[in-house]
Amino acid sequence: MIKMHGLWSRRALIGSVVLMLLAGWIGCAKVATTVTGGAAVAFSSARSAEDAAFREQDYNKRREKLQEAYQKYLRVIEIDPDGSFGNRARYRAARIQLRLVVPGGANYQEAQRLLNEIIQREPAGYLASLARTDLAALQRNRERIREAQRIYDNTPQDAPPDRWLQALNALYSVAQSFEELGDYDSAIQRYRRVVEEAKARSQAEGDEFYRLAAKAQFQIGNIYFYGFHNYLDGWPEFAKVIQEFPKSFEAEQARTLLIDAKEALDQIQEDWAYVQSKRKDLAVQYMEAGRRVLPTEIYGVYTEQVAQTLQQIAMAWEKPPLLWPEAAIAAYRMIIEEVWTETFVAAEAAFQIGRLYQDAGRYLDAIDAYQEMLDKFPQGFRRDEAVYNLAVCYETIREFEKAYRQYKAAMSLGEDTPFYRAAEQKVRQFEQDADGDGYPFYQEQQAGTSDKDPNSYPGAPKQTAMR
Repeated sequence: MIKMHGLWSRRALIGSVVLMLLAGWIGCAKVATTVTGGAAVAFSSARSAEDAAFREQDYNKRREKLQEAYQKYLRVIEIDPDGSFGNRARYRAARIQLRLVVPGGANYQEAQRLLNEIIQREPAGYLASLARTDLAALQRNRERIREAQRIYDNTPQDAPPDRWLQALNALYSVAQSFEELGDYDSAIQRYRRVVEEAKARSQAEGDEFYRLAAKAQFQIGNIYFYGFHNYLDGWPEFAKVIQEFPKSFEAEQARTLLIDAKEALDQIQEDWAYVQSKRKDLAVQYMEAGRRVLPTEIYGVYTEQVAQTLQQIAMAWEKPPLLWPEAAIAAYRMIIEEVWTETFVAAEAAFQIGRLYQDAGRYLDAIDAYQEMLDKFPQGFRRDEAVYNLAVCYETIREFEKAYRQYKAAMSLGEDTPFYRAAEQKVRQFEQDADGDGYPFYQEQQAGTSDKDPNSYPGAPKQTAMR
């Protein structure tokens, strides 16, 4: 069994890893954009500020940086109020307002305003569908919070144990709803109250109050690890599960998690120390000043080894037990920026950035990343998959004409490529004209008209057009 003093000694190790992150290597990640212009540049700056905020370990600094990112998104909206970047900025700003901008909780009213603006400006668009989903989730969770909080608040102190168990389960549900909304501060506050009151009412190890307290304490650690990605403060929260609830199922989970996390963070620290030992400070200063610097000027004869080491770091961040895709993206981005002459590894890094964004459902960011890969590394061995994934992303965000062109591009790479058959099936589907009105399926989808009614087609009179 892990003892508490062992866990606290790991706190010192975790602290060094956190300081490594704060030192700036993870902040080197830049946002790729395939578009030039004022709105694109402003949006890139805002997104970089947001990404930096969520990598910040200090809560107050995180709020400050989120507020900075939010103001930058508002600036994008001013520059491009009716354009695609304006709506992307509204969506990202709404996500910020759902989190940590307002001390003690989220600003739901501002989030609702921004999400409704997206729907008003682009009712049939992809971002509008996301906005509707978020608004529905917001309403559902707020109603659940009100109802569950009412059950807890109306429970008298002298109520029997079974009623108090119901009340504390209701409070646990309140915490879960705040966690689902991304309001982690409010979630932690409720989980802590569940732990305190359930512990006080527990009569024996293993009873229902004991199990509920252990579950709530474990969730606090989960939020620190996987919500905030704050291992320094999450570590002792998991340690409390082991110390205070040793007979619980969660204690064994926490013990395994801490052992695995220590191993992963130890390896990351060792790998990063190697990268730092080969990095030439003067070359880095030139690069940061805007001068073009070759990878060999930064890392000398160790460029290949550094590229492979950074790849190992990225892979460690993205897989269990750490599961921090933003940190992985930052490491992959460092490969692209600093060791780009190692084209095999750099092309793979560019692809992985797109894949991580796509897996997270951030399809617009994935499109930017895949396009960057194809622009910078057109001969990369993942080229075929990147072209196909671009088509999938465009289809997902309902950009059917662009998706069609990308599926055609995937086919043009050759019948022997692994995605040829899948792309061919999509092209056939997109080219069908089921209602014989002269407009293929993808054009009908793009226009929002029906492919089963010949009187409904792009440009048809409004009285006959259908959605």
